[in-house]
Amino acid sequence: MTGRLDIVGLGPGAAEHRTLAAIEAVRGAQVVVGYGPYVDQCADLLGPGHEVVRGTMGEEGARADEALARAAAGARVALVSSGDAGVYGMAARTLARAAALAPDARPDVHVVPGLTAALAAGALLGAPLADDFAVLSLSDLHLPWERVERRLVAVADAGIALCLYNPRSRERTWQLHRVLELLREHRPPDTAVGVVTDAARAGQRVERSTLAALDPERVTMRTVLVVAGETAVQAGPWLVAERAGAGVAS
Repeated sequence: MTGRLDIVGLGPGAAEHRTLAAIEAVRGAQVVVGYGPYVDQCADLLGPGHEVVRGTMGEEGARADEALARAAAGARVALVSSGDAGVYGMAARTLARAAALAPDARPDVHVVPGLTAALAAGALLGAPLADDFAVLSLSDLHLPWERVERRLVAVADAGIALCLYNPRSRERTWQLHRVLELLREHRPPDTAVGVVTDAARAGQRVERSTLAALDPERVTMRTVLVVAGETAVQAGPWLVAERAGAGVAS
């Protein structure tokens, strides 16, 4: 008899941003599997009855296999991710592996959604995502940079808001400079940019800049860059995207 696997999105950081479904999935699990910092993120939900399997960065495939194997053996398992497990998280990789299993060996698998970093960052800035927007990761760890750049160029001229994940790390610095070059070719230099680091976590930092003035040194791997779309306005202290026919007092 197979068990159950919940692929859980824990939200951006703070406990108050977790969904009730995520809380119940973790508390109700016998085995909790996750990257170490994500396990720490839900440590308040863990008790002596939980078996915890902690992993390190780069072991995503091994964690997916471990979670599936434990669930296939009959356990109730929670595989935890930060944010939403389906947005640059563990869901896609794990579901692909689950689909490859024989139907009679496949556990009952569910994806539990969570609040992703783009939405947390947008809320801290106001409502910059109220109109159409796109989310892109600038990491080229699993994707050739040429493809990352092609996707950026494709949406840069569309005039919609952009949420850029994984914009810069200690080893990966030149890419952000290239991204800014490309955006400046398609957007006005005074385009508003929100620089949100550690959204909903300890040390949260919210800064406001423009494409012309943005300092890449203020950006880390934990930063989400929110580039305003063409309908964005400054409404008091808030950056707000206007939908057609919906006026905003500035």
